[in-house]
Amino acid sequence: MNLVSAPLGTIARDNFGRPVDSLRVSVTLRCNHSCVFCHMEGIKGGSKLKELSPGDYGFLSSSLRKLGVRNYKLTGGEPLIRRDIVDIISEIRPKAYEVSIVTNGSLLKHYAKGLAEAGLDRMNVSLHSLREEVFNKITGGRLKPVLEGIDEALNYGHIIKLDYVFLRWNSQEFRSLIDYATQKGLDINIIELIPIGMDQEKYSELVASVDPVMSYLERISVRIEVNPFQNRPIYYLPQGNKAIVIKGYGNPYLCAGCTRLRMTPDGKFKTCIFINNNLVSAWDHIKNRDEEGLKQAFLEAVKRREPYFKFVNKKNDLGGKT
Repeated sequence: MNLVSAPLGTIARDNFGRPVDSLRVSVTLRCNHSCVFCHMEGIKGGSKLKELSPGDYGFLSSSLRKLGVRNYKLTGGEPLIRRDIVDIISEIRPKAYEVSIVTNGSLLKHYAKGLAEAGLDRMNVSLHSLREEVFNKITGGRLKPVLEGIDEALNYGHIIKLDYVFLRWNSQEFRSLIDYATQKGLDINIIELIPIGMDQEKYSELVASVDPVMSYLERISVRIEVNPFQNRPIYYLPQGNKAIVIKGYGNPYLCAGCTRLRMTPDGKFKTCIFINNNLVSAWDHIKNRDEEGLKQAFLEAVKRREPYFKFVNKKNDLGGKT
């Protein structure tokens, strides 16, 4: 039976009524960039963590489909560091509605064809500056391979969204990055920095409010909507592409709309990027092809989920203070 047409199971809900139909999977913590703001998805353990195989991900996605999980976002580290990344996507794709990937783009030129053949639905490519020296200062990498990778991916028909982390170092580039996205026909995420993976001094040095960008987008947009997923504001630009603003820190509205569970490279379910002491291991269940054990681990993780930032003293209270 082709699992992509198999019935989708009933979607699990946490104790705050939020459905969980999406899994953000860190397939590795290895990376070839050294971004100043890197938080490794809030995962501890470093690049030496053991990693699941493509077949493991096939079993995972087949089992979790029966619990309503339909969307997978693969991230890292840098997922294209894994030479078997195309095989991973090929394993997951028949059991999912959508498979996407988050990449720094440095290896994209090499993998664009294989990702298309594997059925990847869309990708997020990090692009934090269009100035070589600023790009290198932020990422430790080179700008040219990323731009070439974007062009190559577009040649193979990939749907691309840019990820632009808004910092003091690149805050003056928001118009040029929005214009670049528009010229290429791409949507763009404008992401406010979150204080994970750095000390307070570094965070204070880097952080910048995205409010001026939002004011600019409000002036130029033809329409503004709110995405139910994490209640992200979407600005429809005159040329037809979109800008999405992501304010993940201190934002109970984002938490209220979060429908995503996370997984570490070593097969642990993680309830929130900000929480690292409430993991549920599924490694043995996956390796032993124990579907029932895997499903119970998933449901236990869903049960443990709670909004990290909560409304206080409001009708739509999600449970009190953080």
